[in-house]
Amino acid sequence: MFLPVLVKLQSDLRLWGVANCGAALLTAASWQLVQADEAPGNGFEYGEISGLFEAPGERDGYVSFGVFDRAFEAYSDWKSSLQDKHGFSFLIEDRMINQWGDGAEVYDNELNLIARQEFFRSAPGSLSLNVWGQFANSLAGRTAGRFQADLGVLSPLNGGTSGPDTSNQILQMLAVEYVAPNERWRFQAGKLALRTLVNLNRYANGDSEMFFSPMLGNNPVVPYTALLGLGLFAEYRTDLWRVSALVRAPDTELGLSTDAWSAGNRGYVVEAALTPRIPGLGDGIYRLTWSLDEANATFPRMETWSFSADQDIGARIGAFARYAQADATFRDFRRRAAVGFQVKKPFGFTHDRIGLGGWWGDPTNQALRDERGIELFYNAQITPYLQITPDLQVVFDPTNSTASSEVVFGLRLRLAL
Repeated sequence: MFLPVLVKLQSDLRLWGVANCGAALLTAASWQLVQADEAPGNGFEYGEISGLFEAPGERDGYVSFGVFDRAFEAYSDWKSSLQDKHGFSFLIEDRMINQWGDGAEVYDNELNLIARQEFFRSAPGSLSLNVWGQFANSLAGRTAGRFQADLGVLSPLNGGTSGPDTSNQILQMLAVEYVAPNERWRFQAGKLALRTLVNLNRYANGDSEMFFSPMLGNNPVVPYTALLGLGLFAEYRTDLWRVSALVRAPDTELGLSTDAWSAGNRGYVVEAALTPRIPGLGDGIYRLTWSLDEANATFPRMETWSFSADQDIGARIGAFARYAQADATFRDFRRRAAVGFQVKKPFGFTHDRIGLGGWWGDPTNQALRDERGIELFYNAQITPYLQITPDLQVVFDPTNSTASSEVVFGLRLRLAL
Protein backbone atom coordinates (compact mmCIF):
# COMPACT_ATOMS: atom_id res chain seq x y z
CA MET A 1 0.00 0.00 0.00
CA PHE A 2 2.85 2.41 0.77
CA LEU A 3 4.58 1.83 -2.59
CA PRO A 4 2.10 3.61 -4.89
CA VAL A 5 1.90 6.47 -2.43
CA LEU A 6 5.65 6.93 -2.33
CA VAL A 7 5.96 6.58 -6.11
CA LYS A 8 3.37 9.31 -6.55
CA LEU A 9 5.05 11.51 -3.95
CA GLN A 10 8.49 10.96 -5.46
CA SER A 11 7.26 12.02 -8.89
CA ASP A 12 5.72 15.17 -7.51
CA LEU A 13 8.67 16.00 -5.29
CA ARG A 14 10.99 15.98 -8.31
CA LEU A 15 9.02 18.94 -9.59
CA TRP A 16 10.09 20.80 -6.49
CA GLY A 17 13.70 19.69 -6.68
CA VAL A 18 13.71 17.79 -3.41
CA ALA A 19 12.92 14.17 -4.28
CA ASN A 20 16.42 12.88 -3.53
CA CYS A 21 15.88 13.54 0.19
CA GLY A 22 12.98 11.06 0.45
CA ALA A 23 15.01 7.97 -0.38
CA ALA A 24 16.87 8.17 2.92
CA LEU A 25 13.62 7.60 4.77
CA LEU A 26 13.27 4.10 3.33
CA THR A 27 16.78 2.88 4.09
CA ALA A 28 16.76 -0.36 6.08
CA ALA A 29 19.59 -1.51 8.29
CA SER A 30 20.33 -4.38 10.63
CA TRP A 31 20.45 -3.19 14.23
CA GLN A 32 20.55 -4.28 17.83
CA LEU A 33 18.88 -2.84 20.91
CA VAL A 34 21.05 -0.93 23.32
CA GLN A 35 20.23 1.43 26.13
CA ALA A 36 18.75 4.73 24.91
CA ASP A 37 19.47 8.16 26.31
CA GLU A 38 17.10 9.43 28.94
CA ALA A 39 14.59 12.00 27.68
CA PRO A 40 14.69 15.48 29.19
CA GLY A 41 13.03 15.99 32.59
CA ASN A 42 11.50 12.84 34.03
CA GLY A 43 11.97 10.83 30.81
CA PHE A 44 8.32 10.77 29.72
CA GLU A 45 6.83 12.35 26.60
CA TYR A 46 4.39 15.27 26.83
CA GLY A 47 3.66 16.03 23.18
CA GLU A 48 2.14 19.43 22.57
CA ILE A 49 2.93 20.76 26.06
CA SER A 50 6.62 19.76 25.99
CA GLY A 51 7.61 23.42 26.00
CA LEU A 52 6.45 23.61 29.62
CA PHE A 53 9.43 21.47 30.60
CA GLU A 54 12.06 23.60 28.88
CA ALA A 55 14.23 25.72 31.14
CA PRO A 56 13.15 29.38 30.83
CA GLY A 57 15.39 31.25 28.42
CA GLU A 58 17.04 28.02 27.20
CA ARG A 59 16.79 28.98 23.53
CA ASP A 60 18.65 31.73 21.77
CA GLY A 61 18.17 33.51 18.46
CA TYR A 62 20.15 35.49 15.93
CA VAL A 63 18.33 38.82 16.02
CA SER A 64 18.57 41.22 18.95
CA PHE A 65 15.76 43.56 19.95
CA GLY A 66 17.67 45.26 22.74
CA VAL A 67 15.32 46.28 25.53
CA PHE A 68 12.86 43.47 24.68
CA ASP A 69 15.61 40.86 25.00
CA ARG A 70 16.73 42.27 28.35
CA ALA A 71 13.14 42.26 29.59
CA PHE A 72 12.78 38.63 28.49
CA GLU A 73 15.95 37.67 30.36
CA ALA A 74 14.58 39.21 33.56
CA TYR A 75 11.24 37.49 32.96
CA SER A 76 12.98 34.12 32.43
CA ASP A 77 14.91 34.55 35.68
CA TRP A 78 11.64 35.23 37.50
CA LYS A 79 10.05 32.10 35.97
CA SER A 80 13.05 30.01 37.06
CA SER A 81 12.76 31.40 40.59
CA LEU A 82 9.06 30.48 40.74
CA GLN A 83 9.85 26.94 39.67
CA ASP A 84 12.80 26.51 42.03
CA LYS A 85 11.14 28.02 45.10
CA HIS A 86 7.50 27.06 44.68
CA GLY A 87 7.38 24.24 42.12
CA PHE A 88 5.22 26.31 39.78
CA SER A 89 5.99 26.42 36.05
CA PHE A 90 3.98 27.86 33.20
CA LEU A 91 4.08 28.61 29.47
CA ILE A 92 2.21 31.30 27.58
CA GLU A 93 2.18 30.40 23.90
CA ASP A 94 0.52 32.34 21.11
CA ARG A 95 0.72 30.90 17.64
CA MET A 96 -0.83 32.47 14.57
CA ILE A 97 -1.06 30.61 11.27
CA ASN A 98 -1.72 32.65 8.14
CA GLN A 99 -2.42 30.73 4.92
CA TRP A 100 -3.24 31.73 1.36
CA GLY A 101 -4.67 29.58 -1.42
CA ASP A 102 -6.37 30.21 -4.75
CA GLY A 103 -9.14 32.67 -3.85
CA ALA A 104 -9.13 31.85 -0.14
CA GLU A 105 -7.18 32.80 2.96
CA VAL A 106 -7.27 32.11 6.69
CA TYR A 107 -5.81 33.76 9.77
CA ASP A 108 -5.97 31.32 12.66
CA ASN A 109 -4.78 32.24 16.15
CA GLU A 110 -4.40 30.04 19.23
CA LEU A 111 -3.45 31.24 22.70
CA ASN A 112 -2.34 28.38 24.97
CA LEU A 113 -1.98 28.83 28.72
CA ILE A 114 -0.22 25.82 30.23
CA ALA A 115 0.75 25.43 33.89
CA ARG A 116 2.07 22.80 36.30
CA GLN A 117 2.08 23.00 40.10
CA GLU A 118 4.15 20.43 42.00
CA PHE A 119 3.16 19.36 45.53
CA PHE A 120 5.06 17.70 48.42
CA ARG A 121 8.37 18.35 46.69
CA SER A 122 10.41 16.92 49.56
CA ALA A 123 8.60 13.57 49.32
CA PRO A 124 9.75 10.76 46.99
CA GLY A 125 8.26 10.90 43.53
CA SER A 126 6.48 13.82 41.92
CA LEU A 127 2.85 14.88 42.38
CA SER A 128 1.52 17.73 40.25
CA LEU A 129 -1.59 19.43 38.93
CA ASN A 130 -1.47 20.16 35.19
CA VAL A 131 -3.72 22.66 33.41
CA TRP A 132 -3.99 23.56 29.72
CA GLY A 133 -6.44 26.20 28.54
CA GLN A 134 -6.77 27.07 24.87
CA PHE A 135 -8.36 30.13 23.27
CA ALA A 136 -8.85 29.64 19.54
CA ASN A 137 -9.91 32.45 17.24
CA SER A 138 -10.39 32.52 13.48
CA LEU A 139 -9.76 36.09 12.41
CA ALA A 140 -11.47 37.76 9.43
CA GLY A 141 -14.47 35.43 9.79
CA ARG A 142 -13.10 32.34 8.01
CA THR A 143 -12.35 29.19 10.01
CA ALA A 144 -9.76 26.57 9.06
CA GLY A 145 -12.63 24.26 8.06
CA ARG A 146 -14.15 26.91 5.80
CA PHE A 147 -10.73 27.63 4.27
CA GLN A 148 -10.15 24.04 3.19
CA ALA A 149 -13.76 23.74 1.97
CA ASP A 150 -13.31 26.83 -0.20
CA LEU A 151 -10.30 25.12 -1.79
CA GLY A 152 -12.16 21.82 -2.24
CA VAL A 153 -9.65 20.07 0.02
CA LEU A 154 -10.62 17.40 2.56
CA SER A 155 -7.22 17.21 4.28
CA PRO A 156 -6.95 19.73 7.14
CA LEU A 157 -4.37 22.39 6.31
CA ASN A 158 -3.78 23.50 9.89
CA GLY A 159 -4.94 22.48 13.36
CA GLY A 160 -7.32 25.41 13.81
CA THR A 161 -11.08 25.57 14.24
CA SER A 162 -12.83 23.11 11.94
CA GLY A 163 -16.41 23.80 13.08
CA PRO A 164 -18.67 26.77 12.33
CA ASP A 165 -17.65 28.82 15.38
CA THR A 166 -14.93 31.39 14.83
CA SER A 167 -14.04 31.44 18.53
CA ASN A 168 -13.68 28.64 21.08
CA GLN A 169 -12.45 28.49 24.66
CA ILE A 170 -11.32 24.95 25.47
CA LEU A 171 -10.15 23.35 28.69
CA GLN A 172 -7.85 20.81 27.06
CA MET A 173 -6.41 19.40 30.28
CA LEU A 174 -7.01 19.45 34.03
CA ALA A 175 -5.24 16.42 35.46
CA VAL A 176 -3.31 15.28 38.49
CA GLU A 177 -0.09 13.41 37.64
CA TYR A 178 2.07 11.22 39.84
CA VAL A 179 5.53 10.09 38.72
CA ALA A 180 7.10 7.30 40.80
CA PRO A 181 10.48 7.92 42.53
CA ASN A 182 12.29 5.59 40.09
CA GLU A 183 10.66 7.44 37.14
CA ARG A 184 9.44 4.15 35.69
CA TRP A 185 5.73 4.64 36.42
CA ARG A 186 3.42 7.58 35.97
CA PHE A 187 -0.33 8.02 36.44
CA GLN A 188 -2.79 10.74 35.43
CA ALA A 189 -6.40 11.30 36.47
CA GLY A 190 -8.80 14.04 35.41
CA LYS A 191 -9.54 15.65 32.08
CA LEU A 192 -6.87 14.09 29.87
CA ALA A 193 -5.30 15.66 26.79
CA LEU A 194 -4.52 12.61 24.68
CA ARG A 195 -2.34 14.66 22.32
CA THR A 196 0.13 14.79 25.22
CA LEU A 197 0.00 11.06 26.07
CA VAL A 198 -0.36 8.63 23.15
CA ASN A 199 0.39 8.33 19.41
CA LEU A 200 3.02 11.05 19.66
CA ASN A 201 5.98 11.71 17.38
CA ARG A 202 9.13 13.71 18.02
CA TYR A 203 9.28 15.01 14.44
CA ALA A 204 5.59 15.36 13.56
CA ASN A 205 3.46 16.46 16.50
CA GLY A 206 1.16 19.48 16.67
CA ASP A 207 1.21 22.62 14.53
CA SER A 208 2.98 25.08 16.85
CA GLU A 209 6.59 24.37 15.84
CA MET A 210 6.49 21.62 13.22
CA PHE A 211 4.23 20.85 10.25
CA PHE A 212 1.05 22.87 9.79
CA SER A 213 -1.04 19.96 8.44
CA PRO A 214 -2.63 17.49 10.91
CA MET A 215 -2.21 14.89 8.16
CA LEU A 216 1.44 14.89 9.28
CA GLY A 217 1.44 16.26 12.82
CA ASN A 218 -1.72 14.71 14.25
CA ASN A 219 -4.00 11.74 13.62
CA PRO A 220 -7.07 12.60 11.48
CA VAL A 221 -8.42 9.02 11.61
CA VAL A 222 -8.82 8.12 15.28
CA PRO A 223 -11.64 9.57 17.42
CA TYR A 224 -9.54 10.20 20.52
CA THR A 225 -7.61 13.16 19.09
CA ALA A 226 -10.90 14.96 18.33
CA LEU A 227 -12.65 14.34 21.66
CA LEU A 228 -12.14 15.43 25.24
CA GLY A 229 -13.23 13.83 28.53
CA LEU A 230 -12.44 12.59 32.02
CA GLY A 231 -10.27 9.51 32.41
CA LEU A 232 -7.42 7.56 33.97
CA PHE A 233 -3.99 6.94 32.43
CA ALA A 234 -1.00 4.79 33.42
CA GLU A 235 2.42 4.26 31.82
CA TYR A 236 5.41 2.05 32.62
CA ARG A 237 8.76 2.41 30.90
CA THR A 238 12.16 0.76 30.85
CA ASP A 239 15.27 1.76 28.94
CA LEU A 240 14.19 -0.28 25.90
CA TRP A 241 10.38 -0.28 25.86
CA ARG A 242 7.27 1.29 27.35
CA VAL A 243 3.59 0.45 27.64
CA SER A 244 0.62 2.63 28.53
CA ALA A 245 -3.15 2.34 28.83
CA LEU A 246 -6.06 4.63 29.53
CA VAL A 247 -9.82 4.66 29.91
CA ARG A 248 -11.74 7.82 29.19
CA ALA A 249 -15.32 9.03 28.81
CA PRO A 250 -15.29 10.50 25.26
CA ASP A 251 -16.95 13.89 25.32
CA THR A 252 -17.42 16.99 23.20
CA GLU A 253 -17.75 19.28 26.24
CA LEU A 254 -15.22 22.12 25.92
CA GLY A 255 -15.28 22.87 29.64
CA LEU A 256 -15.39 20.47 32.58
CA SER A 257 -18.29 18.02 32.81
CA THR A 258 -18.95 14.61 34.37
CA ASP A 259 -22.02 13.88 32.22
CA ALA A 260 -20.28 11.55 29.74
CA TRP A 261 -18.62 9.59 32.55
CA SER A 262 -21.90 9.30 34.45
CA ALA A 263 -23.66 8.15 31.28
CA GLY A 264 -21.24 5.22 31.01
CA ASN A 265 -19.54 6.31 27.78
CA ARG A 266 -16.11 4.69 27.59
CA GLY A 267 -13.13 4.77 25.27
CA TYR A 268 -9.93 2.74 25.70
CA VAL A 269 -6.41 3.23 24.36
CA VAL A 270 -3.44 0.86 24.76
CA GLU A 271 0.04 1.64 23.43
CA ALA A 272 3.29 -0.33 23.30
CA ALA A 273 6.57 1.19 22.16
CA LEU A 274 10.19 0.23 21.57
CA THR A 275 12.77 2.89 22.45
CA PRO A 276 16.10 1.64 21.04
CA ARG A 277 19.31 3.36 20.21
CA ILE A 278 20.43 2.01 16.84
CA PRO A 279 24.22 1.98 16.36
CA GLY A 280 25.26 4.41 13.65
CA LEU A 281 21.89 6.18 13.67
CA GLY A 282 20.74 7.19 17.15
CA ASP A 283 17.61 7.08 19.29
CA GLY A 284 14.26 5.96 17.97
CA ILE A 285 10.73 5.44 19.26
CA TYR A 286 8.38 2.95 17.56
CA ARG A 287 4.79 3.10 18.86
CA LEU A 288 1.83 0.79 18.14
CA THR A 289 -1.50 2.13 19.41
CA TRP A 290 -4.91 0.43 19.63
CA SER A 291 -8.13 2.17 20.58
CA LEU A 292 -11.75 1.18 21.10
CA ASP A 293 -14.67 3.53 21.64
CA GLU A 294 -17.86 1.81 22.72
CA ALA A 295 -21.07 2.68 20.89
CA ASN A 296 -23.23 5.29 22.59
CA ALA A 297 -26.11 7.61 21.79
CA THR A 298 -23.84 9.87 19.74
CA PHE A 299 -21.18 7.68 18.10
CA PRO A 300 -20.94 4.12 16.72
CA ARG A 301 -18.45 1.54 17.99
CA MET A 302 -15.02 2.54 16.66
CA GLU A 303 -11.83 0.44 16.70
CA THR A 304 -8.53 1.81 15.37
CA TRP A 305 -4.87 0.86 14.96
CA SER A 306 -2.06 3.38 14.59
CA PHE A 307 1.70 3.25 14.11
CA SER A 308 4.01 6.17 14.81
CA ALA A 309 7.79 5.97 14.47
CA ASP A 310 10.54 8.54 14.76
CA GLN A 311 14.23 7.83 14.31
CA ASP A 312 17.37 9.93 14.59
CA ILE A 313 19.69 9.55 11.61
CA GLY A 314 22.87 10.93 13.07
CA ALA A 315 22.88 14.23 14.94
CA ARG A 316 21.28 16.37 12.23
CA ILE A 317 18.41 14.36 10.71
CA GLY A 318 15.21 13.05 12.30
CA ALA A 319 12.87 10.86 10.22
CA PHE A 320 9.28 9.82 10.91
CA ALA A 321 6.52 7.55 9.62
CA ARG A 322 2.87 7.44 10.66
CA TYR A 323 -0.08 5.21 9.73
CA ALA A 324 -3.63 4.87 11.04
CA GLN A 325 -6.75 2.94 10.10
CA ALA A 326 -10.26 2.63 11.55
CA ASP A 327 -13.05 0.12 11.03
CA ALA A 328 -15.54 2.95 11.60
CA THR A 329 -15.01 6.61 12.40
CA PHE A 330 -16.76 9.97 12.35
CA ARG A 331 -13.52 11.54 11.09
CA ASP A 332 -13.04 12.51 7.43
CA PHE A 333 -10.43 9.79 6.79
CA ARG A 334 -10.51 6.08 7.57
CA ARG A 335 -6.84 5.52 6.62
CA ARG A 336 -3.82 7.81 6.56
CA ALA A 337 -0.10 7.26 5.88
CA ALA A 338 2.66 9.85 6.23
CA VAL A 339 6.46 9.94 6.00
CA GLY A 340 8.99 12.73 6.29
CA PHE A 341 12.01 14.15 8.04
CA GLN A 342 13.44 17.21 9.75
CA VAL A 343 16.89 18.75 9.39
CA LYS A 344 18.28 20.09 12.66
CA LYS A 345 20.57 23.11 12.88
CA PRO A 346 20.36 24.09 9.19
CA PHE A 347 22.94 26.71 8.26
CA GLY A 348 24.42 26.31 11.74
CA PHE A 349 21.49 27.84 13.65
CA THR A 350 20.97 25.62 16.73
CA HIS A 351 17.19 25.86 17.14
CA ASP A 352 16.11 26.18 13.50
CA ARG A 353 14.44 23.28 11.70
CA ILE A 354 13.63 22.37 8.10
CA GLY A 355 10.87 19.81 7.61
CA LEU A 356 9.62 17.91 4.57
CA GLY A 357 6.76 15.41 4.66
CA GLY A 358 4.23 13.68 2.45
CA TRP A 359 0.88 12.07 3.20
CA TRP A 360 -1.88 9.97 1.68
CA GLY A 361 -5.46 9.84 2.93
CA ASP A 362 -8.33 7.45 2.18
CA PRO A 363 -11.63 9.30 2.84
CA THR A 364 -14.33 7.74 5.01
CA ASN A 365 -16.79 8.60 2.24
CA GLN A 366 -15.79 6.02 -0.36
CA ALA A 367 -17.38 8.08 -3.13
CA LEU A 368 -14.48 10.52 -2.77
CA ARG A 369 -11.05 10.03 -4.32
CA ASP A 370 -7.89 9.67 -2.25
CA GLU A 371 -5.91 12.78 -1.43
CA ARG A 372 -2.14 13.13 -1.35
CA GLY A 373 -0.01 16.02 -0.30
CA ILE A 374 3.43 17.34 0.54
CA GLU A 375 4.56 20.02 2.96
CA LEU A 376 7.82 21.92 3.36
CA PHE A 377 8.57 24.34 6.23
CA TYR A 378 11.44 26.32 7.71
CA ASN A 379 11.09 27.08 11.43
CA ALA A 380 13.38 30.02 12.29
CA GLN A 381 14.15 30.79 15.95
CA ILE A 382 14.50 34.55 15.49
CA THR A 383 14.83 35.40 19.20
CA PRO A 384 14.59 33.28 22.38
CA TYR A 385 10.84 33.95 22.41
CA LEU A 386 9.86 34.38 18.74
CA GLN A 387 9.70 31.90 15.86
CA ILE A 388 8.77 32.65 12.26
CA THR A 389 7.90 29.76 9.94
CA PRO A 390 7.25 30.03 6.18
CA ASP A 391 5.43 26.98 4.83
CA LEU A 392 4.34 25.44 1.54
CA GLN A 393 1.70 22.73 1.07
CA VAL A 394 0.59 21.09 -2.17
CA VAL A 395 -2.52 18.88 -2.10
CA PHE A 396 -2.93 16.56 -5.08
CA ASP A 397 -6.33 15.32 -6.33
CA PRO A 398 -8.41 17.40 -3.87
CA THR A 399 -11.55 15.40 -3.19
CA ASN A 400 -14.10 18.19 -3.50
CA SER A 401 -12.57 19.90 -6.53
CA THR A 402 -11.98 19.16 -10.18
CA ALA A 403 -8.50 20.70 -9.95
CA SER A 404 -5.48 18.42 -10.10
CA SER A 405 -3.82 20.19 -7.17
CA GLU A 406 -4.08 23.10 -4.75
CA VAL A 407 -1.07 25.10 -3.57
CA VAL A 408 -1.19 26.74 -0.13
CA PHE A 409 1.38 29.20 1.17
CA GLY A 410 1.66 29.74 4.91
CA LEU A 411 3.39 31.87 7.51
CA ARG A 412 3.35 31.07 11.23
CA LEU A 413 4.30 33.39 14.07
CA ARG A 414 4.89 31.79 17.47
CA LEU A 415 5.51 33.72 20.67
CA ALA A 416 6.53 31.62 23.70
CA LEU A 417 6.79 33.31 27.09
